[in-house]
Amino acid sequence: MGKLTIAITGANSGIGLRAARMMAADGHRVLALCRDPRRGAEAVATIERGELVAVDLADPASVDAAAAAVAARVERLDVLINNAAVFDQTVREAVITPAGHELFWATNHLGPFQLTALLSPLLAASPHPRVVNVASKGLLTMPRIRIRFDELDRPDWYTPTRAYYHAKLAQIMFTFTLAERGGGRLDATCVRVPSVRLDPGRVRALPPLLRALYAPKNRLAMPAERLGETYARLARGEGPAGGYLDENLHRVEAPAHARDPAARERLWDLSQQAVGDPCWAW
Repeated sequence: MGKLTIAITGANSGIGLRAARMMAADGHRVLALCRDPRRGAEAVATIERGELVAVDLADPASVDAAAAAVAARVERLDVLINNAAVFDQTVREAVITPAGHELFWATNHLGPFQLTALLSPLLAASPHPRVVNVASKGLLTMPRIRIRFDELDRPDWYTPTRAYYHAKLAQIMFTFTLAERGGGRLDATCVRVPSVRLDPGRVRALPPLLRALYAPKNRLAMPAERLGETYARLARGEGPAGGYLDENLHRVEAPAHARDPAARERLWDLSQQAVGDPCWAW
């Protein structure tokens, strides 16, 4: 396998940082897409050959600028890992972005959707392009979850847990449709991530009560380094080609709604419209 050019969002902490370090250590060129320029710069300083690209996935203009910055640096992109997500349980009420979308939906689905579209020409220039999206094992506790097509940005049904898993379901559906549209020219994979151990800094930033409640779960959660290895393996093309995989790269069954072709197509059309109808390479 030759050296790859890889872009990964949320590379300043957690799984994204560990994966970026591992992939860079293997000799690949890693573009670290981070929301906070200061924290991103600190992280990139620990990533061999890492390059910082600032992006706020909740801001369509920022996504446009980040995609343009990537295109100005590279002629092709071999792997895009849409890792970044927000799951801040202290956000008890819905936050609506300036673009008019609920924050978790904008960050965890619309932003990755828009970024993937804008980078698709660079991915199409790769001989073996790969897109890796990220869902959550927590969806197993919600077998009847559906996309709330008519309520996406309404605050009255919001809780951080509902909003998070709603967007993660959308990532599975997006992956399946992207693979179909790629017609064999694109390896699109969604990885089901289990509970991951938070970095000490993130734990300290939690409110005291939430920190105490989260401590037992955090001790039992999977280390970020272990999941970083999963990302790095996917970037190398290990495991089954495409589909919905667990952290060991075994195929797992997606929620029923994600397997509904009509629902997936409706989500694609809605997402396209929400991010300005970008052009795709496939």
